[in-house]
Amino acid sequence: MPKLKDAFKSGLFRLSPALAARCGVQFPLRAPNRAFLEQQIFDYLNHQADGPQGPGRCLFLGMGEYTWHYPRLLKPEFHSLDMDPEQARYGVPGRHLTGSATEMAALYEPGYFDVVIANGLIGYGLNEQAGYERMLEQCHAVLKPGGLLILGYNDTPERAPFPVHIDALGLFAPFVPPIDGVEQPRHPMRDKYHHVFVFARRRERDAVAA
Repeated sequence: MPKLKDAFKSGLFRLSPALAARCGVQFPLRAPNRAFLEQQIFDYLNHQADGPQGPGRCLFLGMGEYTWHYPRLLKPEFHSLDMDPEQARYGVPGRHLTGSATEMAALYEPGYFDVVIANGLIGYGLNEQAGYERMLEQCHAVLKPGGLLILGYNDTPERAPFPVHIDALGLFAPFVPPIDGVEQPRHPMRDKYHHVFVFARRRERDAVAA
């Protein structure tokens, strides 16, 4: 029965993604870190969106079938970026671009986003420290001053063979969001994936220079 249900959902998506969305179709990954992202973290972002600053804009790096429903979970205006042109079908039409997270400043205006979420890139294409630091520079460029960077990765030697420091270049200040259970900027999930979420705010340029 589950296989039949999955086949129906996939067929409906191929027929009409818009219709599938209206029917509430999702293809979620069943993992504790994904549940934490989709519930606690997204709830925090939605609460912020209800504040005086308004909904703002969110950039999600890396798309796939299992992230297709994310725009329906978030109140901020959802934008996405992925290197693989095939993943464009899972982005919001008109708000998805094909390109690299290490070159995204060429695709977006400076300070365009309030939030950037980079979950699952390290060890899955972003495999060297130089590339990671380049991504930090690009996130700094596209985020507003004080904008939020949310980094997620599997903290294992196979997936993170280099030190993952959010403040490696002095571009970001570690931040503890008011999310239940989060007590430090680096929040380990303690699951079989050894997944970690890291939260940081974009520093002002004069603070970086100092």
